[in-house]
Amino acid sequence: MKKKTILKRLLKLIIVIVILVLVVFLGYQLFINPYRGTAENFIASLPVESELTEKQVLEDIDYTIGKLRERHPAWLENNNKNVAAVEEAYESERQQVIDDFVDTYNVIDEWRIIGRIMHQLYDGHSRISYMDEDEYYIDDFTQLNELGLPAEINGIPTEKIVDDYLEIFQYEREEYARACVDYFIENESCLEWVGVDTSDGVRFTYDTEDGKKDYHYSFVPYEQVKGAEEEDDEWVGYKIDESSNTAVFTLEECNYNDYYESTLENFFNQVNKKEIGNIIVDLRGNGGGNSYVADAFLQYLDIDGYDGWSSDVRYGNFLIHNEPYHVDIQKKENAFSGNIYVLTDVYTYSAAMDFTMLISDNHLGTVIGEASGNLPDAYGDILRFSLPNSKLGLTISYKNWHRIDQSKKGEPIEPDYVCDPKEALSKAKQLISD
Repeated sequence: MKKKTILKRLLKLIIVIVILVLVVFLGYQLFINPYRGTAENFIASLPVESELTEKQVLEDIDYTIGKLRERHPAWLENNNKNVAAVEEAYESERQQVIDDFVDTYNVIDEWRIIGRIMHQLYDGHSRISYMDEDEYYIDDFTQLNELGLPAEINGIPTEKIVDDYLEIFQYEREEYARACVDYFIENESCLEWVGVDTSDGVRFTYDTEDGKKDYHYSFVPYEQVKGAEEEDDEWVGYKIDESSNTAVFTLEECNYNDYYESTLENFFNQVNKKEIGNIIVDLRGNGGGNSYVADAFLQYLDIDGYDGWSSDVRYGNFLIHNEPYHVDIQKKENAFSGNIYVLTDVYTYSAAMDFTMLISDNHLGTVIGEASGNLPDAYGDILRFSLPNSKLGLTISYKNWHRIDQSKKGEPIEPDYVCDPKEALSKAKQLISD
């Protein structure tokens, strides 16, 4: 009897433990896990001209603010002025929809409304986006490439269009937003977002030496655009110039995978074999991705370790603080001990900006070019959602990152040598030769 009693009690204890574990697991998944209810990939948004009722627009607006309130770290921070501005914009825009007494809206209308609300957060990773499976662009980039921005679009001053765009786009630095205008006005849906009528193509008016000149464009898939750059699958590569004792490592996207690791290993093998003393890391135009690309790179350097950044991470209604960290390195054989130069421009963003910060704030190299597009003290690591009715894509940050060197809190990554980004490589080579 005694043995059976012990077994029964043990069985009851195991059952209780299992139930407790299941309760904790389900509680975490339902209320705490940042990724609860998120989408791994976006679905296509409804066509821009698709009609939405007032009720549907209000539902999508409420869904957006609801996700911000329950996922974004800023809503758990004390006296955050941007949060107050978002909440005020939400109340105002929502009331405006109710007061307008409009029977139907379209997807573009809703995109603008939510864009104005989210703009107030000044978080470049929390965005509302039109997810188009078949994007269309003006059919000729030649004039844009040669003449720069047009003075007018469909007779509207381009500066007026840019001002409207700055009020609905999500960004941290206005310099980055303005730099994106070139790409913005090439795209049909983006032009429609700021109110440009594209039903009969679009007319760009340029100021030239011979006066104003008009060009009319229709919209086509990217591969049919005249003057468009060919898409290059080689997002990572390198060139070694023994005569100048220099190796250039070019990274156009921060993809951390086997191909990156093998390319990185081959690069440093060649650098060591040829006894190269100077490495130039070209991060111009790199929009980010996985920050582990930088950690992998640093493992090949002749250093004992490096400092990382602190962060605040939102789990449910809790904001968990992670202290700054230090990474110890077990040096590789023939670790690189030469000079490092990093080339940046305003499009150096997110994980590429992190790469630059690790080099700059740890005093491991020299930064050349233009300040980064977003800030080291910024929100990031996105959660993906699709709005219930319009299917617009919504991304929301759930982490708040803090710069390694807090004496430069709130500043972008400023280069040691500021120059036109197009001349950054030449500047680096000049510094090396000097």
